[in-house]
Amino acid sequence: MLIRYVLPLLLLGTPALSAADAPEAKLAATANALFKSIRSETLPNGLKVYLLPIPTSPVVTTMVAYKVGAGDEDKDQTGLSHYLEHLLFKGTEKLMPGDVDRATQRNGGANNAYTSEDMTVYHFDFAADRWKIGLEIEADRMRNTRIDAKHEFQQEKGAVISELKGGEDRPWDLEYKTILPLLYPKMNPYSHPVIGEEAHVRSATAEIIKRHYDKWYHPNNASIVVVGGIDPDDAMATIKKLFGRIPKADLPPRKEAPQHPPRKEIVRKEFTSKFDVPRLMMGFNTVEVGTPEDYTLDLVSLVLGSGKTSRLYRQLVDGERVAADVNSANNAGRYPGWFSVDVEALQGKDRKKIEQLVFAELKKLATEPITDAELARARRTLVAAFIFGNESVHGLADQIAKAATNTSLDYLTTYLDKVLAITPADIQKVAAKLLQEQSAVIVWSVPSDDKKSTSAMPSTPREKSTPGRAFSRKAAGGAGGFSLANAKRIELDNGIKLLLLENRRLPIVVARAFVADVRLLESADKAGVAALVGEMLEEGTAKHKGTEIATLMEDTGGSLSMSSSGGSLKVLTPDTDLGLGLMFECLTEPTFPQEQLEARREQLVATIGDEETQPQTKARQTFSHLVYGSHPFGRPAHGKKEVVAKLTAAECKAFHKAVFVPNRTTVVVVGDFDSAEMTAKVKKLTANWKKGDDAKPDVPAPPTREKQEQKVISDPTASQTHVFIGHLGIKRNDPDYYKLLVMDNVLGTGPGFTDRLSATLRDRQGLAYTVRAMISDSAGEQVGTFTAYIGTFPDKFTWVRDGFLKEFLRIRDELATKTEVEDAKNYLLGSLAFRLTSNSQVAGELLAVERYGLGLDVLEKYRAAVEAVTPEDVLAVAKKHLHPNKLVIVACGPIDDEGKPLVKKPASSKKGDQ
Repeated sequence: MLIRYVLPLLLLGTPALSAADAPEAKLAATANALFKSIRSETLPNGLKVYLLPIPTSPVVTTMVAYKVGAGDEDKDQTGLSHYLEHLLFKGTEKLMPGDVDRATQRNGGANNAYTSEDMTVYHFDFAADRWKIGLEIEADRMRNTRIDAKHEFQQEKGAVISELKGGEDRPWDLEYKTILPLLYPKMNPYSHPVIGEEAHVRSATAEIIKRHYDKWYHPNNASIVVVGGIDPDDAMATIKKLFGRIPKADLPPRKEAPQHPPRKEIVRKEFTSKFDVPRLMMGFNTVEVGTPEDYTLDLVSLVLGSGKTSRLYRQLVDGERVAADVNSANNAGRYPGWFSVDVEALQGKDRKKIEQLVFAELKKLATEPITDAELARARRTLVAAFIFGNESVHGLADQIAKAATNTSLDYLTTYLDKVLAITPADIQKVAAKLLQEQSAVIVWSVPSDDKKSTSAMPSTPREKSTPGRAFSRKAAGGAGGFSLANAKRIELDNGIKLLLLENRRLPIVVARAFVADVRLLESADKAGVAALVGEMLEEGTAKHKGTEIATLMEDTGGSLSMSSSGGSLKVLTPDTDLGLGLMFECLTEPTFPQEQLEARREQLVATIGDEETQPQTKARQTFSHLVYGSHPFGRPAHGKKEVVAKLTAAECKAFHKAVFVPNRTTVVVVGDFDSAEMTAKVKKLTANWKKGDDAKPDVPAPPTREKQEQKVISDPTASQTHVFIGHLGIKRNDPDYYKLLVMDNVLGTGPGFTDRLSATLRDRQGLAYTVRAMISDSAGEQVGTFTAYIGTFPDKFTWVRDGFLKEFLRIRDELATKTEVEDAKNYLLGSLAFRLTSNSQVAGELLAVERYGLGLDVLEKYRAAVEAVTPEDVLAVAKKHLHPNKLVIVACGPIDDEGKPLVKKPASSKKGDQ
């Protein structure tokens, strides 16, 4: 099973380990106790119910998982499961389009869904006093969903196609779509992408989707999972009342899974990439989830391609320096799945050599046992992943739903025991059987000859395809009755602002170190030095080499991430001293070793080049430049290629010495510790870090704009047109902040598709998958922006631009309805329970408190200020802060200078099978 989706919570309830592994044994005992609380029952109609009460939880997650996904579709009608997922939010006989989202909004909740190869999952998150609303909706739409013009079938098709096209403007999407039909015969359930083929989505009719719904959406093909602050007796009674009367149905037979005969030679395909980085995707056909080989492949993926200590990273990235990043994953499913290896290559490197290096590591796995250190590191990673994942009620529910649908609860409760029983000999056996060179499928995406780059920097890792309705929208403030008042603030002698908040619920410690004004202190003639310094902080210190830092951290199973703004740490309690020591060491004592500097500099130059080929990034950077001008925020965060290429170690050291000083630094620690002891630790670790100049930087003011400006960037390779519209916004300390927060929710950031822009451009007109507008989100110490974004079809640019302008004028000129404002307020107040459900979220809130001078009573202020907002307030702040006559409008896509669609030429490709 794919580790990044399954491991964090699958480790619950596993038998205790040996006494030699005391921390793991203690964790396993705790996990067993937690899973003993699960109550499960199958109703007479076949519906499976799983309840996990967590008495202290202020929130409840409900999930309904249907055992139907892309793998259950006919090959001439792909994408139906995902399309249907969208339509279940459009209504029933009782519910009209928008009603599901409005009910969620008014009760301060969140809803969404996702589709995979094997299942479709719908979920609601509510405060514990109102969670049954989600169940009522689920019971209604299980058999009463209406798929017709009245319920916006055709409009939603536009959103689904926009989602599909938007994916193709991001790395790894086309590689994934290319490799599947090479791995599997056409009639195999996994030979097509979850989102489907564009032609099939376009040709889908309401009748076709309805047939798919009627085949699979029945109680005997579903599981209900409820986790959080519930009374299990009451929850079970409610579920029986709502769902018990829905009749079971005869389900159609499942698909067969034909496989290719064992390959005797590698299958290859190459195509021209629209991006600037060569990418390799290598795949091997494997096994079903829950088989002995599946557990072993999970462990193999950790050893082979997880983190800087993994074999492929050390060989390809650190050793031979032919790649910028590598990842590997076990993608097991209901049918035999596949094992993937992804490599972001350095431009100009020998691609044949890269393949040979990968195959050499796979052969080594098959012929030589892994080391004790590798085995111990992988084990620790699993244990840490369990604890970190256990912070989230939603995550618990999701993993129970996956296990219940694809295997059984036994998979959850025995997973860790089975993984820990795997021996080096088992790994050799599975690698020899399933990861042979001649059985590989190889896909390369290669930049065209006229693109020039020297290397690559890791992009966002490829994720398993689980399309959903839209991007997540977070609640904007605190958590129910939660308060930050118990946090302690100490200012150390060297000027560090230290904020501490104890949380002993789980053995987790999270730390954040933030250095203020780093981008502002970077001069234009050294644009990129801040980013390069951030990349180098982990590459070596006075005490440890970069490889040693990586090994020490990955041996804990925790994470340490350094950047131009400081660092973040997440560890288990026993590893607190080690983790804090390394974070402060990297922050204060980097040595900028020459070899690593050259490698990181080369990668950063290529990152800038690659970003210049990504249409959404190009549009966003152009928008920022036009809005901010010569202000540092008007420059790309990674800097300029011609500047970065010449930066030296001496310049990096000088910038670090001048900027990374304690009296510019805020440190936040949240979790399982004693505050007095933690204060002493931080004092000791930073005792030699001396004060520096902390004067506020003098930066150019953003330009004053008196009229609209439109900029079109023609990109024939783009699949969508990406549009950014806006102007300068506010600072976080603006007295209108909370009124604007409510305005944002009315206009462009409401949950689901309740806001005006989503309801019109997305839901009613089907012009996009993603649309948003906000002014409060970017407000900081420096003035932020009012920014609206949409990714739309090439022939709709003028339409969506005018649609934005219409809504901007309407919210400025017409009083928002009392219902709109009350719904927005109810959401912002009711959803507070979801803001601070993890130590990392709490740390982020405390950091904001210090950065913006909000005070530790910020949550109380938030509640009072939001509650007081009126429709008249929304109108007043919209008139004051939104300026339609001064907008910057930027569009990048396959359109000409006038915004009209280009006639797209067929993409050239290189294909070959061997």
